[in-house]
Amino acid sequence: MSNFKIEKRYSGMGVCGLVLDMQPRLLDGILAKDALLEGVSIFCEAMSLFEVETVITEQVPSKLGFTCEEISERCTHSPRFAKKTFSAFGEESFFDWMEQSKIDHLIVTGIETPICVYLSAIDAIKHGMKVTLVTDCIGARRAVDAKQCLGQLASLGCHLLPLETLLYSMLGSSEHEVFKSVSELVRDRSSLA
Repeated sequence: MSNFKIEKRYSGMGVCGLVLDMQPRLLDGILAKDALLEGVSIFCEAMSLFEVETVITEQVPSKLGFTCEEISERCTHSPRFAKKTFSAFGEESFFDWMEQSKIDHLIVTGIETPICVYLSAIDAIKHGMKVTLVTDCIGARRAVDAKQCLGQLASLGCHLLPLETLLYSMLGSSEHEVFKSVSELVRDRSSLA
């Protein structure tokens, strides 16, 4: 029998999901926005199953509106932060919450990859956090810009994973207590992407 033990990669204290700026007005120009919205919705449901806190940011909600209903209804208890800066870390209340919650690993979803996602990931790294970007749960208006920024973030140590890989990494095995529920979420996912 092997002594190998599966590492708890994405669980426990210090891990936080981040949903950046999933507001209808901002989503309008995003490539494959329906697939993105579905992916982020599944991400939010799964984080709830794993009991991982998920935080939502909204870019100038007084002008751009609030988070999409599909996301909001899955994150009813999530802290929300209005921001004017492109990096979530530019919003003092967000930064304070991260520090008080002792977050050391940020799992990032949302929009837009070459702007808010990129700058938030850079700032998280500067503050000593691990960063995982859920590649099919982040979006952009221009694929070429997103690709270049993701390459740069990977070179800085960010993990780039599709949603299913992230979720099954969090499960570790079929014996995990939420395996069936997570499997159903993934299985029911459409092939929009």
